[in-house]
Amino acid sequence: MLIASISLIVIAVAVIVISFFTDDKFSDLEKEMEQLSFDVVQDKYKLERKMKVLEEELLGGSTPIHKSKTRKVSNHQTVSEEDVAISLYQKGYSPSQISQFTSTSMDKVEQILQSAKLNGNVANEN
Repeated sequence: MLIASISLIVIAVAVIVISFFTDDKFSDLEKEMEQLSFDVVQDKYKLERKMKVLEEELLGGSTPIHKSKTRKVSNHQTVSEEDVAISLYQKGYSPSQISQFTSTSMDKVEQILQSAKLNGNVANEN
């Protein structure tokens, strides 16, 4: 009985000592989450900057701003998806590039451009 309890104590001490030298997986996971959080905040900041530049280009251009189907860009101003697509098309971007930039389907972009051409908001370039 004495040998069994001494061996259990030795094993327990050995396990405790070994636990100090093993790699802490929770710490690694926590570092990864912090890095991911930092990346998300950084990407959000970049997107906000790009939207601000796009908004300034759009509001400074000669394109009329439509009031329908608007989405919120900032606390004070709204810009419609259609206005962005028309503005980019007038600057020479292709419908596929506009689709990628605005995260809108290709069909939707073509529909917006076709509608703008019918309304006379865009010169027929294609």
